[in-house]
Amino acid sequence: MRTRNSVGIALVLAMLGVLMGFVSAAPAVGQQGGGATYEVTFTNTTGGQYLTPPNWAAHNNAVRVFRLGAPASPGVEAVAELGGVGVLEAELAAAVDGNGNGVSGVGADAPIPPGESATFSFTTNERRFSVVSMIICTNDGFGGIDSVWLPRFDGQTKTYNLRDYDAGAELNTELRDDIVPAPFCSTPVGAPGGNGEDQPEIEGFGRINRHPTLQGVGDLPGSFDWRRGSVGTVTVRRVATPQNYSVTVENITGGQYFTPVNFAAHGSDADVFSVGRAPSPGVAAVAELGAVPVLEAELQAAIDNQGRGVSGVGAGPEGPIGPGETRNFDFTTDRDRLSIVSMVICTNDGFAGLDSKHLPRWQGDTITYYLPAYDAGAELNTELRDDIVPAPFCSTPVGAPGGNGEDQPEIDGFNRINFHPTLRGVGDLPDSFDWQGPVLKVTVTNNG
Repeated sequence: MRTRNSVGIALVLAMLGVLMGFVSAAPAVGQQGGGATYEVTFTNTTGGQYLTPPNWAAHNNAVRVFRLGAPASPGVEAVAELGGVGVLEAELAAAVDGNGNGVSGVGADAPIPPGESATFSFTTNERRFSVVSMIICTNDGFGGIDSVWLPRFDGQTKTYNLRDYDAGAELNTELRDDIVPAPFCSTPVGAPGGNGEDQPEIEGFGRINRHPTLQGVGDLPGSFDWRRGSVGTVTVRRVATPQNYSVTVENITGGQYFTPVNFAAHGSDADVFSVGRAPSPGVAAVAELGAVPVLEAELQAAIDNQGRGVSGVGAGPEGPIGPGETRNFDFTTDRDRLSIVSMVICTNDGFAGLDSKHLPRWQGDTITYYLPAYDAGAELNTELRDDIVPAPFCSTPVGAPGGNGEDQPEIDGFNRINFHPTLRGVGDLPDSFDWQGPVLKVTVTNNG
């Protein structure tokens, strides 16, 4: 439900848009076919200032939107002095058209209040990015980023500070009569503002400098000041193109069996397990009881919270993976990391694991990982068939019923994941179930 105040603010912003030369976010212009797609989040980090919708451009090395110590272009000056995004919009469109195959546009349809963000996207095959936005309640201040690198790889994110600059077009009188007619810059708030016109800059010699912030010489409230150096952040993410991957899991032990693998494709901000850390309930359930559905649900919930990714159980009709056997599965994702967990069945609480390793980046590439065995720290390693899952192939004699997989809590491991010591011959499990070195070979191919 919209309140009366929110409606009033909307009307004020709409009126300001007409006065300052913008009404709605302009679509990107320039080449749109081919290239990579980027998502940009433009955030106002000041405590009291408003920022105009950002003029932006993706371009090549031949384009510079502004330079410290150089005169502001007519478009940059129009933004800094009057908030006129349309002048710079046309200037940037001409620049990217005349110097390569870039794109440009305006990234919002209204001023951006303190603490809020605007999000926009574009597609380009250029590598550089620039942004300009007026610090509205100033004489000729603007936030800017000039010719920074766009992220190079799918899924990569870069964050830049929106630096504060003075365009050198006006004296910094800090008087509301000398700035744009923005009601939220007034004293009292809501009173009419000025016309944005003033005498030419003297001390700056008409050149762009870093902004000194507000000095308290006029009638602008101190709440409009900001911490010197930055008025916002600009986060650019290169949108990943979903890729199809095929995975082969091979049991390279001489006598052990493994449960069908739980797998998840995810971003770098997630992990499934870690040495020295307590296992999650899902990992413990796999390691102790081979309960793949518990971890499957846990991984799916984690991916849902992250917003993207894929998870599942890489199982076929064959069931557990015997010595020398392989299992194959496929998935499609735009994420760049892979995790795998599989129980070393004929153990108390052993599992093979791969945590947050890179997927092959390019089509046709293959990466092979050799998975070690880990101890989940959930049980004592009694190596007794009565204490492991009821798997007939783990019995002595083979074919006899197994145990229930339950035991006393781990003591030496302090309920933390460690590398598995392998079998030590302390129970009645056959020596043929022992292993040396890695236990699973995982081969991942990017099929494009």
